[in-house]
Amino acid sequence: MKKKMFSAKIALATALLVAASSALLPQQASVYAQSDSVDFSVQLATINIQIGDQLLSVPGGKSKDGDTYVGLAFLSKELGLTTSWDAATKTVTVSGPNKTMSMQNQSTQYALNGHTFFAPLPPVIIDGTTYLPLRLLLEQMGYTIGYNDKSRVVSISKIKENELKLTNKSETQTKSDNRSISLQYPQIEGWANSAASTKINTFIQNEIAKYKAAAIQQLADLTEDSSGTAPDFPNTFDVNYQITYNQDHKLSLYFIVYTFSGGAHGFYSWDAHTFDLDTGNELSLQQVTSNNTTYKTIINQEIKKQLKANDYELIEPFESIRNDQGFYLKDDTVVVYFGLYEYAPYALGILEFPIPLSAFK
Repeated sequence: MKKKMFSAKIALATALLVAASSALLPQQASVYAQSDSVDFSVQLATINIQIGDQLLSVPGGKSKDGDTYVGLAFLSKELGLTTSWDAATKTVTVSGPNKTMSMQNQSTQYALNGHTFFAPLPPVIIDGTTYLPLRLLLEQMGYTIGYNDKSRVVSISKIKENELKLTNKSETQTKSDNRSISLQYPQIEGWANSAASTKINTFIQNEIAKYKAAAIQQLADLTEDSSGTAPDFPNTFDVNYQITYNQDHKLSLYFIVYTFSGGAHGFYSWDAHTFDLDTGNELSLQQVTSNNTTYKTIINQEIKKQLKANDYELIEPFESIRNDQGFYLKDDTVVVYFGLYEYAPYALGILEFPIPLSAFK
């Protein structure tokens, strides 16, 4: 079924690109498709942060949308991370065990262990002090972030991640006729069960090979459609990824596939996978929900509850998840998601529904 879904996603992407509307590119897509710097401001304010039994008041601030920022010095002083600043390139580097993350002032482009990705929030320099988006940064570095609305205290705790290193592999092809293919994917290194990690690495390599083949075919088809002449707009096929869970001998991630061939906006989709690091096998939704025989009923009820609370305007009513429903793990939840146009208009992007794993116990 997954192979059919993969082919369907690529076909749908091509069809929708040809008939692209004037809708704006949603945030979920733009963070992977754009690399321009932004003019971003932060209102400075003291932030109360709880680390274990220690309550700290640290220099920070809030964006206009309420996102928490924190001063760079806090990371090294209170969390023991190594930080550096390169004035010439305006680059900030934050390092911890097995992880090095770099970023530039006012740029939404980040690099983690060589993996380049984009996020909605950039670092900001104010009066010579660097402020970083707290949740974005620390979640990438292996921390969980919480917030107590009543006390207005941010809580930070270190995650016990699997003892492995994720390295980034990439391949880029750019042709003179404005066609480009960009592929990034992770590979596991240093895991004690080498047979399992090799199995997972091979699976990921095979998925990337399928994406590459689809990209080459799609860009070739687009060229033929334009009578073999070089297009005056870029034809792009980009595959990136997000690691969402790396704990308890499980690894969860999703690929982000972004395609653009003219029109007002591109098209993007997610393809998630969760692996058992002891066997190397991919886990099903029922397996990650404690093999609960009523997992579908529980998920359907929770999705309907969240749909009602958010008052989404759906294209069609939601009844039930599919047998091959997309999902990934994050913190103590399983997140079920639906692709563009599956239930909601393009402007709402990919709908995500986090459900506590405790609901299946």
